[in-house]
Amino acid sequence: MSLSISSKTPLKMTVSPLQILLLIQLESGPKYGYEMLVSLKEDFEGAWEPRTGTVYPALKSLERKGLVETIEKEGTSFYRITPDGREAYDNMQELIMTMLGFSVRYLSVLFKWMSTEKKQNALLLMKGIAEKDQLLASRVLSDFTQNMDKELREPFLQNFKKITTQRLNVIEKLLRGEKEE
Repeated sequence: MSLSISSKTPLKMTVSPLQILLLIQLESGPKYGYEMLVSLKEDFEGAWEPRTGTVYPALKSLERKGLVETIEKEGTSFYRITPDGREAYDNMQELIMTMLGFSVRYLSVLFKWMSTEKKQNALLLMKGIAEKDQLLASRVLSDFTQNMDKELREPFLQNFKKITTQRLNVIEKLLRGEKEE
């Protein structure tokens, strides 16, 4: 299924989300394919089960694009990130922000256009989104701030707390029946 809406959306990318994960792994140094596959399986904890038939073609595609190269060490093929791959890795934050912005806008339009009946049927979807948001706030924040310098960590978490408080204020207004500006 192709969802490509336009070249401005994250749905039409030259580097897939899996390939971004592979580039990130290679940032720390050369690795062999199976090593990266095992890391993916461990870190996704059953939420996604990557397979060799997915990971190796993704690596070969990165190699064709010039973002990784294969090197031989003691009879084993290792993958190493290239300067172009490092540049793609460095542009990752912009891509993630584009993906998040698109996803938020997409959900907003989706819920805006839904009939009241469909919205009532979508309560489970909203519950799922809220649960994923909770996971983001706990697990991702924990992983993100791990080993971060205290001078960066404290202001970041204070800002995140401020944003969360603003979100709670919006919910309070909605509960009181006030319309959000």
